[in-house]
Amino acid sequence: MEEEDPVVQEIPVYLSQALSEHLYIYQYPVRPANRDWKDVKVTNASIKPKNHLVRMEIGLDTYSDKYCPSKGEQIALNTDGPQESRYIKDKEKERSQYFRNGIMDKIVYESSTPCLETQHYAVAVLQDKELHCTPIQGIVQLRPSYSYFDKQDKRKVDKSKAENSDEEEKEPEAQQVTVKFARVETDMAKKAREKSYESVSQRIANEPWYDALWKHSETDHAELERLKLFSATSSDGSALTLKPSEYVRALVPASTDEAEMAPATKPSLQDQIKEILISAKLMTFIELRGTLREEERSVSESALLTALGAAACCVRGLWAPRSEELYTRAAPVPPRLMCAARDHVLYLFTQHSYVDRRKIAAAVRLPPQEVLEILRSVAKYNPKTGWELILPPDTAFETKYPDVVQRQNHYWEARQRQFNEMLIGENAPKRQRKKSQRDSVSSDTMMSPKQRHNSVSEEDNERKRHKNKSASGSGKRTRNVSSSSVTDAT
Repeated sequence: MEEEDPVVQEIPVYLSQALSEHLYIYQYPVRPANRDWKDVKVTNASIKPKNHLVRMEIGLDTYSDKYCPSKGEQIALNTDGPQESRYIKDKEKERSQYFRNGIMDKIVYESSTPCLETQHYAVAVLQDKELHCTPIQGIVQLRPSYSYFDKQDKRKVDKSKAENSDEEEKEPEAQQVTVKFARVETDMAKKAREKSYESVSQRIANEPWYDALWKHSETDHAELERLKLFSATSSDGSALTLKPSEYVRALVPASTDEAEMAPATKPSLQDQIKEILISAKLMTFIELRGTLREEERSVSESALLTALGAAACCVRGLWAPRSEELYTRAAPVPPRLMCAARDHVLYLFTQHSYVDRRKIAAAVRLPPQEVLEILRSVAKYNPKTGWELILPPDTAFETKYPDVVQRQNHYWEARQRQFNEMLIGENAPKRQRKKSQRDSVSSDTMMSPKQRHNSVSEEDNERKRHKNKSASGSGKRTRNVSSSSVTDAT
C-alpha cells in the first residue's frame, strides 16, 4: 500500500476452526451459472471417505414437457434389461439396477479432486463488520457420470457370450503352455507400482460407497451448521495486542528442564466463562465481566461477546451455560433428551415472562423430578404468576447489543424447530386415553399461565384440594368454588 492511500475502514478478522476438518468446496464446472440449486432435488448422496469422493443423484422431472418418456424408458431398458413384474421381484437384482423405476429418472454427479494443495484457502463470512474465516479441507468438482453406458456395453458382451454358448461345444484344441516365474520385486519397484494409475484406480474402485445425509440449504440443520462458520475464539488473532513480556514469551519457548518446569497453562477466556456460568447458572453481562480475572477484564467488548457466543446462550439479556456443558455424563434420562428439554425451557423464557411446569412436563415428556430440576436451575416459583427467571431481564444489554440478541434469537428459533421435529418423529402411543371433561393441558401451545391469587405454593394448593374433597365426602355443606380456582389449584 502506498503512503498516500488513505485507510477507508478497518474490520477485525477472526479464524474459526469449528468446521475446518469437515468443510469442502463443491464446484460444478459444467453446470450453467444462471441455474439455481434451490429447486434441485437430491434423491441420494454417498461418499468414499478415504479417497474423498462424493456421489449425488439428482432427480429428473419425468412429467415435464421437456422430457421424452419413450427415450428415458429406452435408456433404462438398454441399461438394466427388461423390468420384472412388481409382484415377483428379486431384491438382489433390484439393488443392482441403475434405474429402478424402469425409466431414466436421475442424473448422477461424481466428484474429482482438481486441487490438492488447499492449505491457503478458506471460506469467509462478512457480517456486522466482522470477517470470519474458516480453513477448508479440500475442493471437489462434480460432473455428470455416464457409467450406465458402460453397463450397457457389458450387457451386450454378456448377451453375445450367452448366444455363443448355446451353440455346439467344440472340443478345445491343444495349446502350448508357457511357465513364467515372477521376479523378486524391489522396494523401489513396489513404490512405483503403488503410485501407478492402474493401482490408484483399483484402490479407489475397491473402496465401497457409504450413504450420506443430505440436508437442503434452507433447513434448520443447515442453519445450525452455518452458525459454526463464526469464530468461537476470544482473541482477535493479532500478536500486536499482546503485552511485551507475553510477546517475547511466545517467541522464545520456555525451558524443558525439570527444575524449571513452566506452570500449567491458564484457562482461556472461553473456558473461564464456562466455569463461571456452570457455577452461577445465570448472570448479567456486567456481573460476568466483573468476575473474570484482572488480566481478562481488559479484553475488548467485541472479544468478550465473541467468547460469550461460543460458550453460553443469551435469554432476555441474561447469560446461561449451554446445555451440552451441563449434561455430559450418562444418566437414567439420556443427555440428549435433557439438553432438548432445557433448551425448550430457555426458548419459552425468550417468548414469555412466566411458564407453567405442567405444560412443560407434557411437552418434553420427562419425569417430573427432571423437569423440576431444569426449572430450578434458571427460574424460581412465583405463587401468583408461575415460574419466572431468577434474575430480571437485562434490558440495558438488549438495547446496547441488538445484533447479539438477534443472533441468539435465531439460534433459539432453530433449536425449537428441531425440538418440534423430534416430537413429530416419535412414535405415537397405541393406546389413547379418553378425553376428560376437564380442561386439558396442551403441549403444543406454550403460553404463559394465568395469574393465580391467594396461593402460596403448589404443595399448599394440593393440600387444599384434598381438604375440599374430604369435606364434600363427609356430608357437610361447603362453599361453592369457581371452576377457574379449581383449575388453578390443580
